[in-house]
Amino acid sequence: MGIVEVRDLWYRYPGISEPALKGLNLEIEEGEFILLTGPSGCGKTTFCRCLNGLIPHFYNGDLRGEVTINGLSIRENPINRLATNVGLIFQNPDNQIFALTVEKDVAFGLENLGVEKNEMLKHIDWALDRTGLQEMRQRATYELSGGQKQRLAVASILAMKPKIIVLDEPTSFLDPMGAEKIFNVLLALNKEDKITIILIEHRIDLAARYVNRVILFNDGRIIDDGPPEKVFSAEESRLAGVGIPKIIQLGKRLRRMGVNLEDLPLDALTFTEKLKEKLVNKKISLLVETNTKVNRIMEDSGNRPIIKVCDISYSYPNGVEAIKNISLNISKGEFIAIMGENGAGKTTLVKHFNGLLRPQTGKIFIDGIDSATMSVAALARKVGLVFQNPDDQLFSENVEEEIQFALKNFGFSREIIEKRVNWALNLLDIERYRKSSPFVLSGGERKRVALASVLAWDPDVLVLDEPTIGQDYAQKERLRHFLLQLRSQGKTTVIVTHDVEFVVDSKPRILLMSQGHIIADGPTELVMTDFEMLEKASVSPPEILKVFRSISDLGFPKNVFDVDEAAEIISRSLRGGLI
Repeated sequence: MGIVEVRDLWYRYPGISEPALKGLNLEIEEGEFILLTGPSGCGKTTFCRCLNGLIPHFYNGDLRGEVTINGLSIRENPINRLATNVGLIFQNPDNQIFALTVEKDVAFGLENLGVEKNEMLKHIDWALDRTGLQEMRQRATYELSGGQKQRLAVASILAMKPKIIVLDEPTSFLDPMGAEKIFNVLLALNKEDKITIILIEHRIDLAARYVNRVILFNDGRIIDDGPPEKVFSAEESRLAGVGIPKIIQLGKRLRRMGVNLEDLPLDALTFTEKLKEKLVNKKISLLVETNTKVNRIMEDSGNRPIIKVCDISYSYPNGVEAIKNISLNISKGEFIAIMGENGAGKTTLVKHFNGLLRPQTGKIFIDGIDSATMSVAALARKVGLVFQNPDDQLFSENVEEEIQFALKNFGFSREIIEKRVNWALNLLDIERYRKSSPFVLSGGERKRVALASVLAWDPDVLVLDEPTIGQDYAQKERLRHFLLQLRSQGKTTVIVTHDVEFVVDSKPRILLMSQGHIIADGPTELVMTDFEMLEKASVSPPEILKVFRSISDLGFPKNVFDVDEAAEIISRSLRGGLI
């Protein structure tokens, strides 16, 4: 008998006609490391809520079928008993942080379980060490960045050492290196402590390297189940709109071109090792690289920048210097990605663009006007900001009212309001939720509602803080094409993101930040190949670039990002042609 047994599981939320889960049958063995994937709203989060008893004990609705956890029925056992077997880490860390300091929050669950004090301190030390929060143990929880809060949520569950840990997008707010650290923690727990890990994660390129089983959801059903190589290579994954790891995409493309690497590798290191075996007796001729000396061309025709940042600094009341002496010009029509480690000052910087924060030294000019002379309302009309956490932005009774709110306050006519609301709902594929409360939607769907509410009033500058969090591959692609469309129309767009693959596919101007400073500024081709600066900013290079960096000693160019270009170069090299 498995540690998790699911038999003919159906569930429908109150007031919703369509079931969220439709006849699931599943068995999970102790010690497995499982990735749950599928398009946004497919039932993954609902399934996880069943595993620790939130359904049916907290969420009402129609539940049919049976779920047993380590022999305990979720119907017949209260949440507190199930919690000793299953620890659930939510997508939004604010939903499970209770205490005023980091140490007390990690202690919260242990206190409720009655753990003796000396043992409790050992658990707390271990959890803080594993998540890199030891030096922050006395820090107030409200002072933490989004990524630090996510690590705290993980630490609080780890401290209780449950038999099963269920994580709903645990790396959403983490920089790439922080995310890898969390995955290494989970892998150690899985391998050394035999803890069963069940994970929802849209960072497929990262997750695929760690898990041993992938369960693919679509429309409330399980449509595929097996090792990551099998599931991600199957046609069902592509048809479901699930992101396929870049390395698997490259391997499949090479197969179609007659290059077979046998088992499809999941990571750049394994791929490189297999490729070098095939290249060992090949003579490679290098085609001169053309991108190594690309200079950034400012999209400035002599007009004043739409955003001009002049030597600004800002410190929070706790004394943390968030940004330090930053100067920056953003021209009309530019598409910019701001990247860097958690706590680097990215969100602090963009909050200055619409007046949520005011510089303590220096000045900001918006379309030539000193922002100090403008109200927050006037700035918001010009600069629309979509927050990292949609729950900080949503408050209306239903989705339609949420999108209407700003339009009404800006004085748009009823006819324009209706037209803009319909456009935003259709653009972001949330028309079916028009009359639904945003708070019953999944995290990715709430993110789209927040984005729609800003897009609807058509600001001159659009600022998106972590726009791809909680979004499945299809939604990311839709967003990417929309941002590129805005770029072609001359709209200024700024995104704050940890999503490296999204950035290299979009090719914006990149600003790298570290410790409150901008440390690199330039086109994708230059910034993403500056490995020293990437490491300093805790940005992991894209997967295809890792491959070409590893084989550059064989004569390959170092600056290849694109799967199609990579496949063509490798295929030609194996045929003995120029690369």
